[in-house]
Amino acid sequence: MSSSSSSPFRLGIIPLALFFLVFFAYPVLHFLWGSLAVDAGGTATLSLRNFTDALRSASVLRSLSTTLLLSVLTGVVSLVLGYLLAFQIVRRNAVIGKIIFVAAIASLFTSTIARALGWRVLLGFEGPINNALIAIGLISQPLQLINNFTAVAIGMIHIQVPVVMVGLIPVIEALPRDFERAAIGLGASRWKTFLTVHLPMTWMNAVPVGLIAIMATAAYFTTPVLLGGGRVNVIAIQIQQASQVLFDFGYAATLSVMLVAMISAVAIGILLLTHWRRNVRARGSSS
Repeated sequence: MSSSSSSPFRLGIIPLALFFLVFFAYPVLHFLWGSLAVDAGGTATLSLRNFTDALRSASVLRSLSTTLLLSVLTGVVSLVLGYLLAFQIVRRNAVIGKIIFVAAIASLFTSTIARALGWRVLLGFEGPINNALIAIGLISQPLQLINNFTAVAIGMIHIQVPVVMVGLIPVIEALPRDFERAAIGLGASRWKTFLTVHLPMTWMNAVPVGLIAIMATAAYFTTPVLLGGGRVNVIAIQIQQASQVLFDFGYAATLSVMLVAMISAVAIGILLLTHWRRNVRARGSSS
């Protein structure tokens, strides 16, 4: 690229850089400063007191572990379901694929609150699921399907599956159909072709899409509140209580920093594992 053509490109980077600094870097640095700044006699001093208090709190540690478990579970299940749906859209019956795609896109335009309230009706004691189980004789009393971790996980998976599915469609489309045709031509069934050809060649590109679901789930507040009934205390609820109930913004900033650090560690670990596996495959194919 010549210097004359690169000048507009460089000028175009400036607004993006300013946007990043104002709307991302500054809020993160502000929260980091707020978590370290402690009022000492009217003057703000830097201290790790908020972090030590949070790490000594059993409630905070339980909230972090619940958030991590919910995020990983949602990411894994959403990745599996989203992959199967995306594969159906790209590689199978066109009519069914279009119906699945339209239904998924429609759910993306539905309010998170509306979806959570819908699950409250479905999973309630007098809801359709319990009534159906009683009608066919599997249970004699309604099950506790709401106000627990399972209900929150179902609601979060319902939110993330369409997002993951849309992200995986280009990943699946990028794989040439010739590989599948060759496997089928050699006698492999469609299911065996999927497991031995398609999945091994696409899973490393699919993992980052599932990682998006993990990171997004960790920050959700509405769905755990509506479906958890106060019994699923994720870290987002702790942050809300610290900032809007206790008005301890320094402690809320500390919890936010801890959440970012935890999810960043998970993301880095998954990406490093994927990168290591890609390098192992590259060395194996070159030898």
